[in-house]
Amino acid sequence: MLTEDALLQIFNEQTTGENYLKGQRVLDNDLVSCIDIIDEDKLICIEGNVISENLFNEYNTKIEMDTGKKSIFSTYCSCQDYEKNEFKKTNYCCKHLTATFYKALGDLVQHEALKDDNINSIFKNKSNVLSLLLGDEKDKEELKIEVYINKNQWNGNITAEFKIGVKSTSSSNLYVLKDINNFLTCYYNRVPIKYSKNFTFDIKKQKLSTKDKRLISFIETLKEMEKDYKYFRKKGDECVSGKYIIIPKYLIREFFEIIKKHRTYLNEGFFSRPIETEILFENPAVEFDLKTIKDNYVLKSLSGMPESLSSKNDVFLYGSTIYLPGYEFCYKISPYLKVFNEARVVTIDKAQEDTVLKRLIPNLNFLSDRVTLSKAIRNKVVIDKCKFNFYFNKEGKDITLILKVKYGQFEFNIFEDCDERIIYRESKRESQVIGILTSLGFEEVNGKFYFFMGDDYIFNFFKNEVFKLQEIGEVYYSENFKGIKSIGSKGINGDIKTGKYNYFEMDFKIGNIDPRETTGILKAFRDNLKYYKLKSGEYLDLEELELKKFLKLLDVVSYNNIEDNNITIDTNKAIFIDGYLEDNNITYIKGKKELNKIRNKFRNVDKLEFEVPKELNASLREYQKSGYKWLKNLDYFGFGGILGDEMGLGKTLQTITFILSSQGSKSLIIVPTSLVYNWMDEFEKFAPTLKILPVVGTKEERETAAFHMENYDVIITTYNLLKRDLKMYSEREFDYCILDEAQYIKNPNAQNTKAAKQIKAKTRFALSGTPMENSLMELWSIFDFIMPGYLYDKNRFSVRYYKKLKESPEVIEDLNRLIAPFILRRKKKDVIVELPDKIEKTLMVTLDDKQKKVYKTYADHAVDLIEKKVKEDEFKNSKIEILSYITKLRQLCLDPSILINNYSGGNGKMDALVELIHKSISQGHRILVFSQFTSVLKNIGEKISEEKISFSYLDGTIKLEERINIVKKFNKGKNSVFLISLKAGGTGLNLTSADVVIHFDPWWNTAVEEQAADRTHRIGQKNVVEVIKIIAKGTIEEKIVLLQKEKKKLIEKLMENKLVSGENLKSFTEEDILGLFQNR
Repeated sequence: MLTEDALLQIFNEQTTGENYLKGQRVLDNDLVSCIDIIDEDKLICIEGNVISENLFNEYNTKIEMDTGKKSIFSTYCSCQDYEKNEFKKTNYCCKHLTATFYKALGDLVQHEALKDDNINSIFKNKSNVLSLLLGDEKDKEELKIEVYINKNQWNGNITAEFKIGVKSTSSSNLYVLKDINNFLTCYYNRVPIKYSKNFTFDIKKQKLSTKDKRLISFIETLKEMEKDYKYFRKKGDECVSGKYIIIPKYLIREFFEIIKKHRTYLNEGFFSRPIETEILFENPAVEFDLKTIKDNYVLKSLSGMPESLSSKNDVFLYGSTIYLPGYEFCYKISPYLKVFNEARVVTIDKAQEDTVLKRLIPNLNFLSDRVTLSKAIRNKVVIDKCKFNFYFNKEGKDITLILKVKYGQFEFNIFEDCDERIIYRESKRESQVIGILTSLGFEEVNGKFYFFMGDDYIFNFFKNEVFKLQEIGEVYYSENFKGIKSIGSKGINGDIKTGKYNYFEMDFKIGNIDPRETTGILKAFRDNLKYYKLKSGEYLDLEELELKKFLKLLDVVSYNNIEDNNITIDTNKAIFIDGYLEDNNITYIKGKKELNKIRNKFRNVDKLEFEVPKELNASLREYQKSGYKWLKNLDYFGFGGILGDEMGLGKTLQTITFILSSQGSKSLIIVPTSLVYNWMDEFEKFAPTLKILPVVGTKEERETAAFHMENYDVIITTYNLLKRDLKMYSEREFDYCILDEAQYIKNPNAQNTKAAKQIKAKTRFALSGTPMENSLMELWSIFDFIMPGYLYDKNRFSVRYYKKLKESPEVIEDLNRLIAPFILRRKKKDVIVELPDKIEKTLMVTLDDKQKKVYKTYADHAVDLIEKKVKEDEFKNSKIEILSYITKLRQLCLDPSILINNYSGGNGKMDALVELIHKSISQGHRILVFSQFTSVLKNIGEKISEEKISFSYLDGTIKLEERINIVKKFNKGKNSVFLISLKAGGTGLNLTSADVVIHFDPWWNTAVEEQAADRTHRIGQKNVVEVIKIIAKGTIEEKIVLLQKEKKKLIEKLMENKLVSGENLKSFTEEDILGLFQNR
């Protein structure tokens, strides 16, 4: 069977280059309407229908090819051209047959008859594939064609001849194309031509550049024209004959455009010997001289006029260079060619002076940059280049602009004329500048431009766009025009001094701006505006660097409106201010010595002599001593703080040490219900000298206890009881109020939070391993307890930080500066070298087949409902309903039987869990299994009971006393498995006897999961702890894990010590929710 190349070779032997081009044109115009291919026993028959180029006729075509003999067997076409030539040449191929063949070629290559070993080998060999895609010219020898231009002295015809050869050789080693027609035929049919023993033209082995191919295409076009007009031409006038081509005068410019990159010589008719020429797309540099002699004007062509080579006067020979000028030049130079062809000097009567000055000289200046005018003429005209002046003014509320042009010493409105002198105006440049003003929003009315735009557009123009006018000319502003006011460091000054009580005061000045506008300026800055419009009409640039840094400082340290440029600053912000001024290199604020004192005390916290109380029955680790001193230091300055150490590092012990050191003080500690007795035990163990009063039990018992509060050092109660007993504490003031697990007041609107914030205390501390679990507002809520007002009120904080996170990520840096001095957070891996590693793993499991079907059915249903809510704009109002869909999907992953009665299918996750428990027990491990769903935990208990595995169980329904006994028994070795609900077992438990933690289902908040895992990975653990998450592949659980990783980046960025966080459903977007169901 034949390859594509073989078919091409057979066909090209029957076609001429002329018909090849015509056939390609037919094919390109999509005139081949029908193709039919028949393959029978080494005979390929191609039949087609081809529409004529005038669309009036349709021709039938037929080609029969003998693939065995590798030849064309017969051809046929119903066109006139075929009828004329079929007897002259066997198997003649007209343009319609050529188009038919190439149209069919693509089908032929794909045809089974052509899929032989040669074709298949192309695709087996990767290098052959590249050759097919990129062509095979890379390794071919490159050729070049040189052009020689001649001019017939008798009729003025322009002819060209050509030389060809290897690109690397010199001109003397090139060969004349003696028969151009023969060259074209061989080129298109890919047949070699031997020019000498040293050079054979063979397009199969050689290649031509793109510019050479364009030249060949042009010559072929000449041949077509010659044929189309042969009845109107004399014999011997052929366009392509022998070694010459005759270039019609109307095609001369097109010819020179094609050969502009060829090496070209001017030959016979131009010079006595070939001279290399350059082809330029520019105007020839003609020169004129104009002067007055007596009463006449005399115009002289100094270096002669260029010679026109074309009938259109669009190609010129000037010297030895060919010029292809712009068409306006060609049009205007034509009369000069005629005039100066007869004489080098022209005399013009003085009576026509007005025409000479107003029309002739501008014409000369257009044609040439080399026009010499006599002094007498220069005194009558202005030939200077145009300059532009922009004059801004304020007329009432309108901004106006007068654009003036200046030629020499004469300046006038661009829309007017100058009557004093004849000025040669640059009309094109003037129009361009008017166009620029229009594009910038200016409107011209009676010779004046108006800027009918709003303040935003005006500010943006004068800040970011006016430079475009400054690049064109000079910009001037009238006295009553008010533009943009930019205030740098020299225009700002401030003075900080010690004020009354626990405050500083700062007086400041912003340029010459009225102090009564400061509050408005600060509000505009807080609203993230780019400018503030002063009462004077000026636009204050709020993005100017120094002003922006100063306003950011005011934004952080001020609370309400600012009067007389004076603000009162709480001492607790001194550290922030001092650091901010230093980090931003702000030198225009005086009085930083007082700030430095406080900052230096904080920096030297470890150097302060706060001894650990001798009464303490414990040996503190170094980091615990540092934490204790940190608490003492904050207390010394009257500040509150958050002890945010990771779970298991002894926050309780550090707090007890602090309280023990403050002899005679009264402390109130508020804790979760489950931790009351834990604190009691810790006090008894570490500080037995302190009197501890738990205010718990019935209402009567609590009232009785409260009656004796004055006799105790430390009062302990719970968040739930505090809400009920708030009246008991309202008339008492404590030295210290301490919240354990302070995330209990993360919701600013919750009753727990409101009750805790009503307690009167001189100093407040919060203990929490996760000060932020979900959002910045939780952090604000805790800070509002420890130092009310430090992070402003809730609305101000929300606007300043929470709502600006996405649009201004740098606010995180500002917030970090504010909170860093008042949060101490250490991680176990950083401070306890001897603590065994915690290895975290994810076990991906697949659901049972029936479980998958149930899951997918419900997931599809849920997505349809959610998408409907989104379309109906009910998403925000339907989050509780959507949460129920998500919760059910999660439960289907864990155990379908808790939702579907009499579920008979398998359970992939449950099977994986049981297998994992068996394996861990066999290796001597003890296991904690956490789940959010108590119904799932109970089913797990039933399942492992069937496997003869005993277990302990804990959820929120178990009372405190029983809970303590269950934990103690497990730690003493009872049972190998402890099933715990995530909420009940996440805090207050010490389970270091276990060393494997299994999270059966992922929770939105990874911090909660880590809290649970830290029940065993804490001080006292001697084994490596393995934490395993079991995740159902291809379900919502996978999406939850991915979403957790994205959402926790915010808090990691906020806290220098990488406080981790998750995110809850309340802050999820529509995209977040729907993303949970992707690939369901």
